Amino acid sequence: MPRTCDAFPIAFWILCMALTGACGDSTGPGGQPTLTDQPDAGAPLFKAVSTGDNTTCALDMTGQAYCWGYNFRGALATGDTTYRVTVPRAVANQPGPFNSISVGAQHQCAIAHDARAYCWGGNQPLGLVPVVGDLSFASISVGFAHTCAITTDQTAYCWGDNTYGQLGAGATAPCDYSNLPCRVNVPVQVGGGLRFVQISSGRDHTCGLTSDGSGYCWGENGTGQLGNASIPINCGAFPAHAQCISDSPVSISGDLKFSQLSAGAFHTCGITTVGSAYCWGLVTADPAIEAYALGNASYSGALSTQRGSRVPVPVSGQLTFRDITAGNGVSCGLTVNGAAVCWGRNNYGQMGVGGINPFFTTTPLAVHIPAVQSAPAIDEDYHACALTTTGRIWCWGGNNFYGELGSKPVSEPNVSWELRPIPAPIDAPR
Repeated sequence: MPRTCDAFPIAFWILCMALTGACGDSTGPGGQPTLTDQPDAGAPLFKAVSTGDNTTCALDMTGQAYCWGYNFRGALATGDTTYRVTVPRAVANQPGPFNSISVGAQHQCAIAHDARAYCWGGNQPLGLVPVVGDLSFASISVGFAHTCAITTDQTAYCWGDNTYGQLGAGATAPCDYSNLPCRVNVPVQVGGGLRFVQISSGRDHTCGLTSDGSGYCWGENGTGQLGNASIPINCGAFPAHAQCISDSPVSISGDLKFSQLSAGAFHTCGITTVGSAYCWGLVTADPAIEAYALGNASYSGALSTQRGSRVPVPVSGQLTFRDITAGNGVSCGLTVNGAAVCWGRNNYGQMGVGGINPFFTTTPLAVHIPAVQSAPAIDEDYHACALTTTGRIWCWGGNNFYGELGSKPVSEPNVSWELRPIPAPIDAPR
């Protein structure tokens, strides 16, 4: 049936959607169909989805991993030799079903049913490689060029690039800032003796949550993404830039108790134990970095001015959240009422509102997709995907130059921007 809720502000849109059940056949801006969850016959297809730069991976209901998008040198581990994979293809040679999966800028990782972690892409060789150390993991999060994971006894380990202290290991993994990059190819324990229940890896920083709701971050703080006002920002190039780094966990300012944290490219977001969303970071005079992703107009500022916040600021709209994600200049969340919303930069249609208008916003706007299970997964290349309650994946935004949306790629990324941002469902995996 036609959807009639588009004209309402987000709070009324949520109520309208709930009352009208407006997730059937419908039209969005410009008459484009946006809410038909097709194909939708039979059992659910997927149970998880994760996005990275030009790459998307998912798990089907059996725990089989599928990936699509950028496949340089077979980095998707699907056995496909083409550099663009436009439909979900099964990851080859899995040791068994996967419980979870995480996609980064250069590599992917997953945890198997036996709690062992496997990664692929990035530093090669091709195919799945078991993480060394005989560790049993409960969760894993892949950043730009590093990975962090939590073991079954709530100990956090990280490995990969440590140029900005994003491994959080302190003196255990020191870096010589006269000889960069700094890399660690085995898991090292995050310092501080903390026990974590959730961890999130961003571009060059990481954040973790302890069982009592305390939030900690470590790594790069050049734009205030650690959320701790005592760590300097805008320190210039190395070696002076080392002042803008914390190589061990520091507490997030504000005495807030969190239920979730999400580290993005230049900012971080979190949900408190009462469902309020806060974001911080993007404290910069660089006109190329925008503070709209904080979701608070008071901290956006004009171009070439100091923008953002070094400490958590509330996201506007007085919404109550149960899930949140931070990307590159954009943030997304899932409200307790089941509405997917995004705010921040929309230059590639990454907010999923059916176009590139508005070009940016500090106000959470509704994503034009059916009911979803979690906040849309969004990464630095400006494409996003979400898992619906029927077990289907919808993707939107970005260039789709490599087919990361699960559809035929756009050969010329700067053509037909108005067409790419429309959310659309992914077909059955192959």
